[in-house]
Amino acid sequence: MLSVVLPLHLLFVGLWLGCVLTEALFERALLGQGRPAELILSKLHIRVDLAIEIPAFTLVLITGGLLLQQAHPSTALHVKIAFGLLAIVANAVCVYLVFKRHALAQAGQWEAFERIDHWQHKLGAVVLLAMLAALVIGLSMLWR
Repeated sequence: MLSVVLPLHLLFVGLWLGCVLTEALFERALLGQGRPAELILSKLHIRVDLAIEIPAFTLVLITGGLLLQQAHPSTALHVKIAFGLLAIVANAVCVYLVFKRHALAQAGQWEAFERIDHWQHKLGAVVLLAMLAALVIGLSMLWR
């Protein structure tokens, strides 16, 4: 089963990483371009979260769990798992913030929108860094 699950896991990690990077790009392109653009951004971000990001990190969690059943315990594995779980939990909180930010944008509560947006981007950086750390550690374990 490892021969099938590992490529799927890496595929879902790549999909998730690509999604996070794409979202960062459209955040940079639309944020600060006026309230109508920020309302479009908040709608777009929800759509991408629902269609791609949530399924991707959920599938990473599931395939990672399947891989864990066959893994040999090591410090590197535990650190990789910790970074991976940090990325997933932080991303789940980010999804909540994306929905909250959209509700605030729709209500015209732009001051609150900006506060939530600030925290969403800080937490998004945690997602990206933790994901990259887990990926680098995981790939280094494969090459041993």
